[in-house]
Amino acid sequence: MRARLTCALIVVALGASLSACGGSIDGTPAASSTDPVTATRQTSSATRTTPPPTTTAATTTEAPAAQVAEYMGTDNGSYYFTSPSSKFECAVVTAPTPVAGCHGALPPDAPKVTPASGPGAVAPNSIRVTGTGPGEFVSAGDPAYHRFDAPAKALPYGSPLRVQGFTCTVEEATGVTCASAAGHGFTVSDRAYRLW
Repeated sequence: MRARLTCALIVVALGASLSACGGSIDGTPAASSTDPVTATRQTSSATRTTPPPTTTAATTTEAPAAQVAEYMGTDNGSYYFTSPSSKFECAVVTAPTPVAGCHGALPPDAPKVTPASGPGAVAPNSIRVTGTGPGEFVSAGDPAYHRFDAPAKALPYGSPLRVQGFTCTVEEATGVTCASAAGHGFTVSDRAYRLW
């Protein structure tokens, strides 16, 4: 009888100690305890093995696309905008030869180009990208990207203007960027440029 009582006490003691640790006799996790001491131990253990994140993900929002109709000129297939700083006047012209370009305060280190008429090399007065070729500086003679029928509307910083395979945006830090669907383009400001 004494042996049975001792054996029963050992089983009860073993069961009590396992339930206090959050386990069961067969090794599977026990159901959560309502005992505040046991719940605190389980929470503390989980906190130590999974520390809270130390950084938060940055969220960015893209500016809404420009409404194409607001930039349409009177000539069919012509769309005009200025940079918010008014340093550049730009256009996307889809006929007869698709092109996106700007004229304005070009950087002083822009390469010399062949003039619109005559031999030699001159400072460019505009930058452009066609539907098929890379971005380039040119001497267009007349201001090719100026809207003469009315003032051009400023394209807000970060708002893309998408017209028939061309996308133009203006960023305060980098200037005007226009790119073609063929993967060519330019970025220009009064201090720097990039052609591709």
